[in-house]
Amino acid sequence: MERIVDKLVQIGFVAMFLAIIVTGVVLSYPKYDRARELEKRRTELQQRIEEKNREIAQLRENQRRFTKDKEFVESLARENRRVYPGEIVFIFDK
Repeated sequence: MERIVDKLVQIGFVAMFLAIIVTGVVLSYPKYDRARELEKRRTELQQRIEEKNREIAQLRENQRRFTKDKEFVESLARENRRVYPGEIVFIFDK
């Protein structure tokens, strides 16, 4: 009889141990899922930051060129249909 009681106690401990593990997994899954979503969002934001940094670098380069590169300024002016005073221009729209 004592062996049966020992076996039942042993089975009870194993069942409690398994119940604790299952409860821990069930409770921690939403946190794991949320952490995964946050990591994905962080990666997306990091990519947007890098893209904006590239845009800023290009704008700074253009600013530098405005002060030092007369041909650059003239080409932009021509693209926007700006002309020198007294200059005759023919515009052909496509």
